Amino acid sequence: MRLRVPPFLPPYAVLFLAVAYAIGSLWLSLARLDTIAQLTESAARKATTMHDLQGLLNAINDIETAGRGFALSADEAYLEPFERGRRRVPVLLSALRDKMRDDAAELALIEELVPLIGERTMITAAGIERKRSAPDQQYEMAFGQRGKDSSEAIRSIVAALESREQDQLAHARQTLVLAMGEARRDLFAMAGVTLLLVIFLFMAVRRLRSFIPVAPGARSEGAVRLAPDASPAAADAGVGTLLRDAILRTRLAAAAAPAESGEREHLLSAIAAMEQTWAEHGRSATERNLEPREERSIAQAIALLGQTYSRPDGLAIKATIDQSVQVADAQKAFLIIRSAEWAFEAIMVRKHTGDVTLQFTASGDDAFLRIHALTDNPRRPVTLTPKESEEANALQQGIAALSGTFVVGEGPTGFSLTVNLPVDS
Repeated sequence: MRLRVPPFLPPYAVLFLAVAYAIGSLWLSLARLDTIAQLTESAARKATTMHDLQGLLNAINDIETAGRGFALSADEAYLEPFERGRRRVPVLLSALRDKMRDDAAELALIEELVPLIGERTMITAAGIERKRSAPDQQYEMAFGQRGKDSSEAIRSIVAALESREQDQLAHARQTLVLAMGEARRDLFAMAGVTLLLVIFLFMAVRRLRSFIPVAPGARSEGAVRLAPDASPAAADAGVGTLLRDAILRTRLAAAAAPAESGEREHLLSAIAAMEQTWAEHGRSATERNLEPREERSIAQAIALLGQTYSRPDGLAIKATIDQSVQVADAQKAFLIIRSAEWAFEAIMVRKHTGDVTLQFTASGDDAFLRIHALTDNPRRPVTLTPKESEEANALQQGIAALSGTFVVGEGPTGFSLTVNLPVDS
């Protein structure tokens, strides 16, 4: 079964969906990337904050350890870690303030640390100065309990800050895992939608291919462009066409009737009578100096037909016709011309103005006719009416009986007819 774009989903709608999907998928992908980047940055910031907190605690330990060591031994080597810790504390406090600026609770805890660390540093520095001034005297803790309380308060606050940062870091990592899962799910969903759009685009492209004129065949060296000027000879259409159409339908009915039946004999008699009427019509046209259609070449007949349906303010038949094509069989010539006439009649009720593409050429032993137009009349149905379908069915049967093909393309954006008929058999 041939895949086709359904009438409710024309090709331009598929293209619009493709553009909308591309924009939506780009926005969603960028949003997911931004979320993952923010979560990754937040996790890295929390890890850095915990590192700084540990560094601050180490600096305070250096200050306390250096003070006790110098008080007990008066060894100048203990002054170096004391000075190093005292220099690092302001830098680390400043860095922690910047990282916790958006969290009022943590910033308040940092501000509580400042006087406690200052007090602990002052107590240690006072003990070092006393030991320096009286190195032989026994060390006495001038701020004994006060120094202990400040140290415990500092460690308690740092532990609270580390606990908060640990919880926030765990939450950030959990959120990052969820975001990665959602991004992975979105990728699978977008892959499915992409596959669906590829299928729709494939059907849309197949539909749009019918808008592209088929290149002429190998025998197109004699192709010419025919101007759509009106011609008085184009009026030679009417009774003769109706007679040939009736003969075609009667022949199809006779072929379908049972052999050796009265119905078939009756139809054959009707065919003979209509052919005699057709001959008399030809003689009458000759007497009136009207050129019978059979005496023209089929290329001229199709050109005149195109001129008949061309109007300055209506349809413009853009014809490309290979004048070297010859169709000796009158029945085949009639079927080709009648198919073109049927297509023009169907296009007229679906299109007000604009170009209609007409191609008549040959490839090998086959004559090729293609007529195509984009419809612009929204009041007419895009599908064939019952009367149009009945006429098309008769032409299709007649062409199929001669080993040819008759294909009609219809839809919301275009109407086309393609006829292939062997002319040398």
